[in-house]
Amino acid sequence: MTQDSVAIPAKEFYAKRTRHYLAERGLDEQVLAAVSIQPAGQSQDTLNRSVGGAVGSVAGGVAAGALGGGGQVSEMLPVIGSRVGRGVANDLNAGREVPVGRATWADGQLPKNGLLVLTSGRLLVFSKAAMGLFSAKPKAAAMDIPLGEVSGVSEPVEVRVAGMNTVQVAIGLRSGGALRVEFPMVAVKNGTALVAELVRRIAPTAA
Repeated sequence: MTQDSVAIPAKEFYAKRTRHYLAERGLDEQVLAAVSIQPAGQSQDTLNRSVGGAVGSVAGGVAAGALGGGGQVSEMLPVIGSRVGRGVANDLNAGREVPVGRATWADGQLPKNGLLVLTSGRLLVFSKAAMGLFSAKPKAAAMDIPLGEVSGVSEPVEVRVAGMNTVQVAIGLRSGGALRVEFPMVAVKNGTALVAELVRRIAPTAA
């Protein structure tokens, strides 16, 4: 067990590791917020995959009844179900619109289980796995973006998925790309506050 015990509350746990990251790079910046994120649309994608999996299971059962089961038929049922379920999920996702827009080649690749950290000088994106549990510092940042490189922030959009509220936002970069972020239900409040503070800090330069 390191000095940074896993019993430390999550926010401070991540803040401590971010401070290690900054100190190693000689950066004297304040950690303002650390919020869980995922790529925009991930909650809906996950739901659609679950629906597709359920449909695939039913399809496999129907196939078993129709073909009588046994031998090679039984071996093929998982393949049949998987293909049907994957097709359903793909069709559902193809018809879904992400309010903040779909990712393009210029966009940064966000980790599926990530952390967005706002400091007084930059935006950092970490994979939660990279933050470590027993190490005293994160291995690396997926993205390290000085605030001067942020060109603007879209209005947060509330998206309801399976009865749960998520919030999506696009953070534009001067490079032409964007971070298309989704705050899951447990992080909506803190995520909205992080976005408001980010807008306040970039306002003089986001012209």
